[in-house]
Amino acid sequence: MEMITTEPVKIDIPPVGVSILTEIPVSLSGVKVFSGVSYCQALLLSGSGKEYIVKPESIHVCQWVPIVLGFKSPENDFERSINPHLKPPTAGVYLASIDLFDNSITPDVVIIRTNPYNFNQVFQYLGKEHFVDPAHYNRDATALSFYHGNPARGVNGLMLKWFNRFLDTMNRFSWWQKFTEFLFTSTTISRIFDKFITRYLANMSMCRNSTVIPLKTGKVNISNFCAGGIAWGKNSASQMTAGFPYHIYRKIAHLLEYPGKNEHAGHTT
Repeated sequence: MEMITTEPVKIDIPPVGVSILTEIPVSLSGVKVFSGVSYCQALLLSGSGKEYIVKPESIHVCQWVPIVLGFKSPENDFERSINPHLKPPTAGVYLASIDLFDNSITPDVVIIRTNPYNFNQVFQYLGKEHFVDPAHYNRDATALSFYHGNPARGVNGLMLKWFNRFLDTMNRFSWWQKFTEFLFTSTTISRIFDKFITRYLANMSMCRNSTVIPLKTGKVNISNFCAGGIAWGKNSASQMTAGFPYHIYRKIAHLLEYPGKNEHAGHTT
């Protein structure tokens, strides 16, 4: 399919490159190891022009990430239900704003966070053959049905709209952050909540939907944000997230305008 011309796509957050590491290379030995709540939080920090390595011991709260990113093997029914996921062992995941990548390492996937209108521009520019087929996934794993003219309706549509808006509002309060962190250290609570969000909301929006699915399929996936992406990643419910395999990201890199673009020498875009 011939790509149509389009106006520049202006995004507020620099794209973040993701490299899955089977071992930590010497060139990354000086990079700070992330320690925090979730992968969503690591991506939040990486989008501000920093770089981190996420290791198996990095995640202290989120119960989904260790399985999704292949940091450990599933040990119970809840963990065995998490699919797709990377096969362990993953030594680490290197995260950095895309312009921090140099010739010594290239990203496997590039994550972009922006509004639905901007993603529609990208969808129209690339063509649907570059994107995963939403017929193969539940709505918790992809929002691409929206771009195929089949948006979430009924209970699913209402839940996506109002529950995520509720999370947006609650994110203003520091006590809410502490409460959610305390709550989701429990595997039991995570298991119960997982059944609810899998049915009505986006789930694992940044670790599975924006990282693993694009990596495994070689195609772009677009997702609404999950509860963790909003609460811990500080993303707005009005925005969306997408993972681009690097070879596809290169096709749109010239269209993107974002803070600090091309300020670093030796960038891979």
